[in-house]
Amino acid sequence: MCLISDRHGGLIKAVREGPDFVSPHGVHRYCLRHVYSNFNSNFKNVVLKDLCWQAGSKYQLRKFNRIMEEIKKQQVRAFAYLDQINKKKWTASHDGGWRCGILTTNMSECINGVLKGARRLPVSALVEITLKRIVHYFRVQAIKGHKMLQNNQLLTDFACTMFISWQQKAIEHTVTKYSHSQQSASVVTRRQNGHGMNTHVVKIANRECSCGKWNQFGIPCSHAQKYAVHTISVASMVKDYYDLMAYNNTYSKHFEPVQSEDYCDDPNFQLVHDPTIRISTRPG
Repeated sequence: MCLISDRHGGLIKAVREGPDFVSPHGVHRYCLRHVYSNFNSNFKNVVLKDLCWQAGSKYQLRKFNRIMEEIKKQQVRAFAYLDQINKKKWTASHDGGWRCGILTTNMSECINGVLKGARRLPVSALVEITLKRIVHYFRVQAIKGHKMLQNNQLLTDFACTMFISWQQKAIEHTVTKYSHSQQSASVVTRRQNGHGMNTHVVKIANRECSCGKWNQFGIPCSHAQKYAVHTISVASMVKDYYDLMAYNNTYSKHFEPVQSEDYCDDPNFQLVHDPTIRISTRPG
């Protein structure tokens, strides 16, 4: 499990003291947007702010190092501020693939969007509206999964889109294979608009590429696909959680309709009111 949060002291302490929340069972990462925001509060500079985001979001180590050097040129103190933060916690290039391409806590904001309107309600109403929206969400996803099956897809829409996009890029790459047993190769990208001609090292046996994208997203990048074409089933190199069967299994669970409270069992407990809340004694 990968927990992404801000750098609130209480959260960091709780994770640090949790005996079971250690690798490989769980890791703690920082939301890049919060790191970026805190950085901007300390160094109110548009150029530095943009460089901070770039440093945290790049998947390749060489690009991260280049941007950090640029930050150092702009302001040594700004570089020192970022350099003292554990790089595994806030950068995609040092993450090790735990984030799955997710850099911020926007995922939790999506859940907040699903539950919009369920705030400041009585407890019973809050529970009811939360249940109804979750049931609706699961039903919509289940229908999407069924349609993907009808289209004979093997992977989810997200994985298919990314896979095909990188497949198109792979056409323009050049590959030099090295070790047959290790299935390693160097892949050179095409020069285009002054960019490209970069060499990436692919190791199929380890499911990794020096570009960092395969490790992050669990989908073989264009460089890995260039190596694998005509030799390996590229679809088999995609992480299991993008498999359409896994997707459908996630949303196949059903919820039971809730009956009228008249059919509910008597809880048989004494309701104790909050003694700190004063009861109105005003007549009428």
